Amino acid sequence: MDAFLVSALAVGIAEIGDRSLFLALLLGLRYRRPWPIFWGMALGLFANQLLTALAGLWLFSLLPMHWQPWLIAGVFLIMAVWLLFEEDDAPPPVRSGRHLMLSSALAFFILEMADKTQVTVIGLMGVYGQVVPVVLGATLGILLVTTPALWLGHRFADRIPTRVVRRLASLLFLLLALWVMADALGWLPDWWSVSDLFPRLQPEDAASP
Repeated sequence: MDAFLVSALAVGIAEIGDRSLFLALLLGLRYRRPWPIFWGMALGLFANQLLTALAGLWLFSLLPMHWQPWLIAGVFLIMAVWLLFEEDDAPPPVRSGRHLMLSSALAFFILEMADKTQVTVIGLMGVYGQVVPVVLGATLGILLVTTPALWLGHRFADRIPTRVVRRLASLLFLLLALWVMADALGWLPDWWSVSDLFPRLQPEDAASP
């Protein structure tokens, strides 16, 4: 449950002001068929997060245990910096037609490639190593942000202070990175260890019976 909730929260925060949000806004304004777009969006996002999670699981299976906290801290630092940059370029619209659902799925799958949410999911896989809750949580987190945009449109989205949210999210990821690094260096007491929130980072000697 922790992996699911943390994934939904972390990826949802990272998605604020992202390209997928703007694509959902654009599709919600242009087309009068929100349900096919929604299911296509959900399908494309799920497929992308599943691919990313499997790649993250493979990556951390090759990495020695004592290096994993540093890679995770690096991922969080990348997120902290990435969130400070605005994404001004709007994605191209998806054409309408019979296969609006499949077109939406393909558009969101491609749009999420090399995105900061993928970086977040890779980091979460290093933390938890659980594909199903991370993928479902990440997909839910993105949908919680993009679905209102699909239905409400630009008028309401313009009122969201995305710059402030981006900076707060950046600060959150920076604090997480510093927390992981401080714990890896042995600077934190046991009661404040990152293993309480991130079980996969539990030391090998503590994890063994």
